[in-house]
Amino acid sequence: MKDKSTGVILAGGQNSRLPGEKKAFRKIGGKMIMDRIYQELSSVVDEIIIVTNEPGEFSKWDEMIVSDINPSRCALAGVHAGIYYASYDKVFITACDTPFIRKDIIEFILSFADRQYDVVIPEGEGGLEALLAVYSKACLPLIEKNLKANVFMIKKFYAKNKVKTIPLEKLKELDPLMDSFFNINIKEDIEQANIMVNKRNL
Repeated sequence: MKDKSTGVILAGGQNSRLPGEKKAFRKIGGKMIMDRIYQELSSVVDEIIIVTNEPGEFSKWDEMIVSDINPSRCALAGVHAGIYYASYDKVFITACDTPFIRKDIIEFILSFADRQYDVVIPEGEGGLEALLAVYSKACLPLIEKNLKANVFMIKKFYAKNKVKTIPLEKLKELDPLMDSFFNINIKEDIEQANIMVNKRNL
């Protein structure tokens, strides 16, 4: 029997580069980004946690909703809260701006997670994808140490943990165009995403 896992959606970003409606609530191809992510993630994991500092806005999703424990309001603080509140040791973490994340990619990344590794992280086109990765609860002490020291880059705590990287070519066998790794940061990304939906039936 496979180990149970938790899926965490980080939904507390500042939205500074895309002002207005939260990225999670933007629609791509007529479907809300948050709903797209939730549909794929919920079909794989045993529990979902939404990390946000505005929990009332996410009440339509009947899942555990938590806020950052650390007040720094950075992505690492969201990762920390998700792992802290997770019921299971395998914690798949994604951000709320990845509209094309796919069930099979989530399953593939999770398949590498075992007691040998504290972090399982895929290689994207631009390097390691810290917010499409699996973390174990063994990461908590080092994350907390970095937060206290105001070291907020997620990858900074990897050096002292057991890390498994998944090569880009392996991921491309499942997702040749790497759609699962496309994320929304600016207005032009919304436009590009809608073009992708129409061209590739995403």
